Amino acid sequence: MIKPWLFEFFPAHVVTGNRELDFDPEATQQRFQDYIRLWKFDEELGFEGIFFSEHHFGPAYAPSPNLLIAYLASVTSTIRLGVNGTVSPYSTPWRVVEEYAMLDHLTKGRLEMGLVSGIPPECIAVGITPQDTVERHAEIMSVVEKSRTGRSVTHQGKHWSFEKLNLQPRMYQQNPSMWTAAVSLSSAERAGRNGWKLCVGFHDVAVLKRMLDGFRMAANEVGRATTPDDLAIRRSVYFIEPGVDPVQARAETRDYFLRALLDQADPSKAPPVSDDEFIVGTPEQVAEQIIAQCREVGCGNFLFGPIGRTFEAMWQCHETFGQKVIPILRNADIKIRE
Repeated sequence: MIKPWLFEFFPAHVVTGNRELDFDPEATQQRFQDYIRLWKFDEELGFEGIFFSEHHFGPAYAPSPNLLIAYLASVTSTIRLGVNGTVSPYSTPWRVVEEYAMLDHLTKGRLEMGLVSGIPPECIAVGITPQDTVERHAEIMSVVEKSRTGRSVTHQGKHWSFEKLNLQPRMYQQNPSMWTAAVSLSSAERAGRNGWKLCVGFHDVAVLKRMLDGFRMAANEVGRATTPDDLAIRRSVYFIEPGVDPVQARAETRDYFLRALLDQADPSKAPPVSDDEFIVGTPEQVAEQIIAQCREVGCGNFLFGPIGRTFEAMWQCHETFGQKVIPILRNADIKIRE
């Protein structure tokens, strides 16, 4: 089985492409209300859960995923709610731990935690250097790990130092999942050693396979057993009608992704993104491509990144994926290819 999740970027500009709407409070309010309706519908469609990601200064309404999770906890009942992830260099370790615990109670144990080091341009924009990013991320990961096993936490580091902090409340779940994202082999190996679940994307399947093999090897070296459920691929999905040229549709989807969602005026200057990132086709073709990629790397979770140029198109994308792709994924047999 491949568990289907929604990876929610919460784009701000897709309704009309007019960024002046960002300064229209009524249009922004409508955007929030539209997406709340859509996320509630995703529960009906059978998604395993929703992962929100933290972003700043760009084309998304996503500076605080925890606020979205807290609200959705009150209007949903079964869908899991996660963040992948909280950008640790922007935060403090005690706030990360305590807010996760609060969310775990508000969701009644439906929380999926996730920490990431952040996108370099966003961090650099506020004076956080790449070295600071690495250091702060490592320290917060350490504190989060300590908080899962003890009543109080002591930490001595470069950026934070404290003795026997009593972090409240405690988590509702006894053994909550902790996710991180990686774009390099070294990051994947670190996640394996730490016993965290891992999400990957952007690269082609061959690169992802090397990363996830490294994750499994690193976990094995410290005596940690892994399964396909510890791994996720995140991909961008665009549906087309039968007879539409998939090559042209993929090229157009890639251009839209880079311009509208990654906020790149000149796509040639965007970060490298493999063609494997874009899963384009009819529902049956999309399911086939997802299963092929998950089998190739031994991955049991798929994070669906919908592509739609209007909100109506986005709604249809969710609905098509839920009704026609999710049943196929849940019946898929995942076997790691040697």
